[in-house]
Amino acid sequence: MAPREEQSELSAKAGRPVPWAVQLTADGWDTLLYAQVRATPPPAEEPAPGLQQVGLRRSELDAVRRFLDLSGQLRQGPASGLRSAVEAARFNAASNRWVVYVSGEQMQSMARAFFLERLSGSTGPANRFARVYGVRHTPSPGLRVPDPERGEVGWA
Repeated sequence: MAPREEQSELSAKAGRPVPWAVQLTADGWDTLLYAQVRATPPPAEEPAPGLQQVGLRRSELDAVRRFLDLSGQLRQGPASGLRSAVEAARFNAASNRWVVYVSGEQMQSMARAFFLERLSGSTGPANRFARVYGVRHTPSPGLRVPDPERGEVGWA
């Protein structure tokens, strides 16, 4: 609460009685400033020429990171620059997505990561990536992937 002297001064300035007043502490001022900045949405970032903005769910980003962690062991590893693009990912609270800027080749590489994730049991990332961005990894000839939507289970 503000001291009585300040309440009296405020009453004189307002020309009416001021029944109560508060005086903000340093923490109070900082909280108001912080809340104002937090409520302001971040400026929209434009991708660099040749790059596309991709919004990934946390589980999808984790799948791409697993793919990157295996880069030295995979026969068809990640595209050049994908690791640095993933490391530069920023969380966008408004969309609840991790924003990554990637090239077409890097998007194909991400689709391959989601393909491997699909073979390991989770079809969601590959399906959403294909639906939203129109990019799907095509497996090598001779590898037939079961389609649960058609009732196919196991390997053929």
